[in-house]
Amino acid sequence: MLKCFLIGITFIAVCSADVPVAPPAPPRVYCGEIPNQIYGCVGIPKVATPEITQKCAKSTNTCEKYTCVFRELGWLKDSKVDKARATSYFEDFGKQHAEWAPAVAHVKAACLSHDLPAQGVHLNCPAYDVMMCALAGFIRNAQPSQWSMAESCAYARQYAGACPVCPGDCFAPAVPAGSCNACLALPRTP
Repeated sequence: MLKCFLIGITFIAVCSADVPVAPPAPPRVYCGEIPNQIYGCVGIPKVATPEITQKCAKSTNTCEKYTCVFRELGWLKDSKVDKARATSYFEDFGKQHAEWAPAVAHVKAACLSHDLPAQGVHLNCPAYDVMMCALAGFIRNAQPSQWSMAESCAYARQYAGACPVCPGDCFAPAVPAGSCNACLALPRTP
């Protein structure tokens, strides 16, 4: 009887002990196309005015659209990006919006200091290359305080921390998997 009592007490003591329980694993992030909500969740700045955007929206593809935007902004010289003018724009932007200083520094160093390799399916389109590089720079270098903490933004925050930022054109059915210049092995998971 005493033996049963001691076993019972031991059983209760073991069962009521504070055993650490691992937190649930975060959901897996699947890399691929940029989630649409990422733009609103991080508040990525607009490069062009609504008037320029509307004027250039009539272009037939993304390369032509970005080339039009760069031409309207005065960032093209003989179909090459005028890096000095674009750099000046981003420097001014960084002064006006100090919270974007890390992203601006990245854009100046990674996107405007040298000729970029093709960033997507559009070859020989420097405006497209700079825009995609700048977009990736702003997403990857946004400060935690710039991200919305809304539940609807949780996946966008995880995506930005885990995945390469690749143009949507890279995932078109006609583009062979893994062949899109800046997105060599996508879609993938971390």
